[in-house]
This record gives sequence, structure tokens and C-alpha cells, in this order.
Amino acid sequence: MAGILTFLAVGAHWNAPIPAHGHPPNAIGTVLVCLTALPIAFRRRAPIAVLVAVCVPQFAVDAIGFPNFGWLGLMIALYTMASHTSGPERTIAAEVFAVSALTLLIAGLVLRHIDLGDFVSSIVFLVGAFVLGDNIQRRRLNVAELAQRAERSERERELIAQQRAQEERSRIARELHDVVAHSVSLMIIQAGAARRSIATAPAQAEDTLRTLESTGRQAMDELRRVLGVLRTQSPDGGELSPQPSLGDVRDLVTGDPTLPIELTEVGEAPSDVPSSVGLSLYRVVQEALTNVRKHAGQVRTVSVKLTYSPDRVEVLVADDGRGASVALNQDGHGLVGMRERMALCGGTVTAGPRQGGGWQVRASAPLNGLDRPEVGPPPADVPALSVPA
Repeated sequence: MAGILTFLAVGAHWNAPIPAHGHPPNAIGTVLVCLTALPIAFRRRAPIAVLVAVCVPQFAVDAIGFPNFGWLGLMIALYTMASHTSGPERTIAAEVFAVSALTLLIAGLVLRHIDLGDFVSSIVFLVGAFVLGDNIQRRRLNVAELAQRAERSERERELIAQQRAQEERSRIARELHDVVAHSVSLMIIQAGAARRSIATAPAQAEDTLRTLESTGRQAMDELRRVLGVLRTQSPDGGELSPQPSLGDVRDLVTGDPTLPIELTEVGEAPSDVPSSVGLSLYRVVQEALTNVRKHAGQVRTVSVKLTYSPDRVEVLVADDGRGASVALNQDGHGLVGMRERMALCGGTVTAGPRQGGGWQVRASAPLNGLDRPEVGPPPADVPALSVPA
């Protein structure tokens, strides 16, 4: 476009009639008319700068009276400025251009260099170029806003679908709980009756055991049916995985590329860790690492230590970041959640700043799940502090 306009402007400069008040074409006029078209090549990169670069030589050409191609390049620059800029800078540029163009046109009308028809047509073309560019920009913004609304509506529909699916799964889980609890309770009663009558009434005990077997099979069939529904794909498209256990802490630590984590295991890992204990300790480690990412800032190392004993498992997560300095500004929900989760399996959890800087979380749970002490104060090397993890 810039090349075509330059060609037309130079041709008009050398071939168009010379205005009554004008000057014949020469080298200076050729340079000026070229400058009225060449900047158009950069109109999308710097619309306001191109408008200024076109205005100055165009007004100079008109003031001197060189023959030229008209204000086509100027209208293209004005259209581009209106359609590709926004904010106060566009307003200022439009106002300065309007004052300059109107001053030049009025001066030409007063000096009778242009007639009234040219004056009116010039104003109409310039205003039309600006209005057209402004409308194009508004249409572009409306299309973008409609696209954003459509995307937002799609996300909302997906969230609603996920919520409904989660509600249905919760309902299925309640049904599963009712079925299993009823069947297991009935099986316990029947087993006790069979045990008491097996010596004195073998036939009755046999009937009771047969009923017990039938009840167990029905419970298993119902369990398979409900689990078959729950094994379908989750709302986000991924397969539902089983609840994590203590053994999954290794995968959680080694599979995290965002933190320099060192894993240490002391003792021999027991093979019969209760699922509630393993899940609770896993969640504590997961929450502690999440808090390190949120609050610790730059850390050089994060240590995760698992200590196994015959009747207890202990987890220690420590970092050398700045978690202690920002802990008092948090809401404490993380530590409360850890304490409630560990209390369910008879364990304890403490958290606080560590000596030498940083933060640490210590959780301990019994393997038998029988002792349920209250959450005590932090160990000797961790000062007591009621702050979040």
C-alpha cells in the first residue's frame, strides 16, 4: 500500500495541474510527497507516529502549493490511528490533528486557495475516516468480548457438570455406606448366632451360616455394582485413582521438580500400615510441601524424614525458607486441617519455626490406631507457636 501510494503521489506531483497559488514540481516537492505516503508502511506498528509523520509533509505540501495526490495517505493514517489505538493518547492525537487540519483548511478558505466545496468535502472525508476506524475497533472489541463470554459460559457449564457429577458420586457413596453398614451388621449378628448354636444345634448353625454366606454375596454384588459406577471417568477426563497411602510419599517427593527435596527413611517400613494412618500422613506431607511453595520463598533444601518404629510412624518436613517470618500473617487453616486429620487416626501434629531459620512440621501416628492423645506442644527444638503450617 505504501509503495502504490508513493507511486501515485509522485506521478500526481509531476503530472497534476499546478494550483493557481502553487509552485511547479521540483526535487523538494518530490521528497515531500514521498513522505506523505512512505510512512504508511509502518501504520500498524506505530499509528500515532505515522499520523504525525504523514501530517507534517502533507500540510507543508498544501501550504507551499505543490501539486499532489490529495489527502488519501492522511485519511489512511487517520483511519489506522482510530482503529488501532485507544485511551488518552488517541484522544490527544485526534484533538491535535483536528485543530491542525481545521486551521489549515480555514486558512486556505480565507486566502481563497480552496473553495467552500473542497473545505466541506475535506472535513467530511477526514471525519468519515476517523468514524470508520473507530467503528471497526468497537466491532473488534465486541467480537472479542462475545468470544470471552462464550468461553466463560463453556467453563461455567463444565463446572456445573462437574458439580452435578460430584453430587451424584456423593449420593452413591452414601448409598454404598448404607448397604455395606447394614450388610456387615447383619453378618456380624448371624456369625455370633452361629457361633453360639454350633455346639447345641448344628442344623440351625448351618442354616445361619448359609444365610450369612448369602448376605455376604449380596453385599459383594451391591459393592461391585456401585464401584463399577465409581470407576467411570472423573469429570476432568482422568481415571479415578485409589486413595494414596504412606508408600506414595516417595512418589510425591521424588516426582516434584519445583522443590529441592531430600527424602530420608529411618527404620524398616511396616507392611501393614492402616489405610487411615497412611492417608493422613500422606496428606500432611502434601500440605506441608504446598505451604513451602506458598510461604517459604527461596529455599535451598527441603527435608522429608520418615521414621518407622514397631508401633508408630513419624514424619518430619523441614525447610530453610522464610516461612516463620510470614506465618503470623496466615489464617491457620492448614495446621487446623492437619490436626483434625491426624486426630482421626490417633496421631499428633506440631508445627513451628526451626532452629537456624525456616519452618518444620512434625506428625506422628500409631500403627494400631488405639491411642488418641490430644495435640501436644511442639518438641523441644520447636518453640510453641499457634500459627498455620
